[in-house]
Amino acid sequence: MGRTEGHVALLQRVAETQRRPDGWATASPGVDARAASRLVRLGLARMATGEDQAGLATRTGQSVAWAVQLTADGWDALLYAHVRAAPAAAEVPEPGLQMVALRRSNLDVLKRFVALSGRLHRGPARGLEAAVDTARFHAASNRWIMHVDGEQMRSIARAFFLERIGGSAAPANRFARVYGVTHPPHPLPFEPASPGDEPG
Repeated sequence: MGRTEGHVALLQRVAETQRRPDGWATASPGVDARAASRLVRLGLARMATGEDQAGLATRTGQSVAWAVQLTADGWDALLYAHVRAAPAAAEVPEPGLQMVALRRSNLDVLKRFVALSGRLHRGPARGLEAAVDTARFHAASNRWIMHVDGEQMRSIARAFFLERIGGSAAPANRFARVYGVTHPPHPLPFEPASPGDEPG
């Protein structure tokens, strides 16, 4: 178990023992003073003061050697970890749009393409710049997600065609294989990626 995962697991155990935001966690399976002190050092929990211990002993009828309570940062870190670990809902594009998943290097090609918009004889399709600007990173697939229409798909293929002529054939080849869209519409023969290109 990695260090961060260990912190999350410990936060979970303390939260389950503490039960309520104003409750306290004392010795329980997987929770002891030494383990809890790791959370205290990170500001994720606070140790009970003598006054807190006296009040807890009065309520429980038992002496309390130590107790911890999650801080706001502790509760929020636990919530964040749960949300981060939850599987992402499948994205459903709006009618008329298609989801496109691109490597970072391929998104950079599109950024160069839209940056040249005012200088190209045939610039990017309407709305492509906005789609590129709002592309969202999907960590599980290590891809940048865009939703585009048919005209924008063809414009992306043209951007990769220009990259193919002046640089790497890999983006155009991969786009043709995955999405079946090429520029020109009748595809040129596939070319092997150059040694510096990412594998397709």
